[in-house]
Amino acid sequence: MVLPQLVGIVFLTIGGFVLLRGGRELKTVFHILRNDPVPVRSLDGHTGPVEITGTAVANEGAGTVTAPFTGSECLVYSYEVEEYRSSGKHSNWETLDEGQDGVDFIVDDGNARVRVNPDGADVRFESQSVTVSPGTELPERLAAYVERTEGVEAQDGSVNLLVTEISMGNKQRFTERRLDVGEDVYVYGQAMRGPATAWGSNLVDAIVGDGNATPVFVISDTSERGTARRIVRGAIAETVFGFVAVIVGSVALFSTLL
Repeated sequence: MVLPQLVGIVFLTIGGFVLLRGGRELKTVFHILRNDPVPVRSLDGHTGPVEITGTAVANEGAGTVTAPFTGSECLVYSYEVEEYRSSGKHSNWETLDEGQDGVDFIVDDGNARVRVNPDGADVRFESQSVTVSPGTELPERLAAYVERTEGVEAQDGSVNLLVTEISMGNKQRFTERRLDVGEDVYVYGQAMRGPATAWGSNLVDAIVGDGNATPVFVISDTSERGTARRIVRGAIAETVFGFVAVIVGSVALFSTLL
């Protein structure tokens, strides 16, 4: 009786967590599609949730940041390092390290410009991944990253059996997502009063960022609908998986009561 109960509890726990996460993602999609982007010029003195689109431009005073794996100069980036782990019949990609960084940048819609503070944003950029097989020497930048990062080790070991050499370790995947200067950008965030701008400037008196008045803060390198599609694909998969896991867990627990 103990095993079915344990299986039921595990499935309910995992299913509930994944279902909750998928639900949050679907909620984000709802907020994105609920309204349409507004002209940047309308943000002058405006406060509250807003959606804007335009071209991402470097803020002269903030510059750029250097992406960790490619060395590209960009405005915002996120990264993730995963390792392929096997245990019996089960295999999965396990996250070893992840992070995000960025600088204040400008969104220019062709008529006006506004500052964006990316701190705390849910970034949804196109990903670039490099998968490295065990026993393979890492490229220079990845090797430098692994050397300085606790918890991530190079999987380039091998055993010499005289007649052959066997590679030791696991596959690793290095994923980088960036918002580059000059890319199209979509932002859903909170407009707040910004520093005063010079007379005649097309930079509006506002800054868009995270805040209590906005339900989500999203920065994406595609359109409003493109952003929604990018999120909803994973959200539906997670919601379905979570729902099925909850059903399986409930059935397993219920069977112990019969």
